[in-house]
Amino acid sequence: MALISAVTFSQNITKVWESDSLFLKPESALYDSEKNIVYISNINGEYLAKDGNGFISKLKTNGEIEVLKWVDGLDNPQGMGLYRQKLYVADINRVVRIDTRTAKIDKVYHADNAVFLNDITVDANGDIYVSDCFGNKIYKISDEKMNVWIESDFLSKPNGLLCTKNDVLVLNMESKRAFAINKLTKKSHQLFSGIDNLDGIVADGRNGYIVSGAWQGQLFIIDADGGKKLLADLGKEKIIVADIEYIADENLLIVPTLNKTVIGFRLSD
Repeated sequence: MALISAVTFSQNITKVWESDSLFLKPESALYDSEKNIVYISNINGEYLAKDGNGFISKLKTNGEIEVLKWVDGLDNPQGMGLYRQKLYVADINRVVRIDTRTAKIDKVYHADNAVFLNDITVDANGDIYVSDCFGNKIYKISDEKMNVWIESDFLSKPNGLLCTKNDVLVLNMESKRAFAINKLTKKSHQLFSGIDNLDGIVADGRNGYIVSGAWQGQLFIIDADGGKKLLADLGKEKIIVADIEYIADENLLIVPTLNKTVIGFRLSD
């Protein structure tokens, strides 16, 4: 891990570490609280290429890489979800399930009509929602079956997903709008709008959210009423912010850069 001095981007966010430059297009981060480890998906190749080059890494919360190629043989691994020691990974038109105890792929869910499966979120009851960014659909894995859950005009390159108690939150990259979709009725309402390249969304532990605008390198705080505040503009440092993770207990925001590193930022009041 590269030793760096802390750099403050705003009064609320401070860069505290940057990993060694060993990752290969790191796209998504997901924290496993039981193991106190962060999983990182690495595309390692061209987007949507079924090349078998993709892999999952294990990263410590201090920025040290524990295992670079923990599970390999994937194609274009993107968002991830975790439920009962099973890691679910979106991989073009399939979701790969990995047993975190053995680091073995134990099931593959196929969605042959999907174009580009992007993000994953998991409900408290184990239902898994998966966005198809280019297919403008959201899939659901329930009772071991993967089917289209919703297809609607308000979906416009759906990317980041997040389950709350009653809703599935979805970020649309193309329309720059975010919606909450009721899990039971599938009725939706807009949360906020006006952010380019919407990618990742995580709960901030304070009844709000942190979202990323990927290509321009922006991070925003979204309050409970949908108000948005720019947290950091990392584009000035030529940093892309992909599918982020936030560990509320440590005020630690983890940012895959789609380049060679993952960066850790500490948030403060």
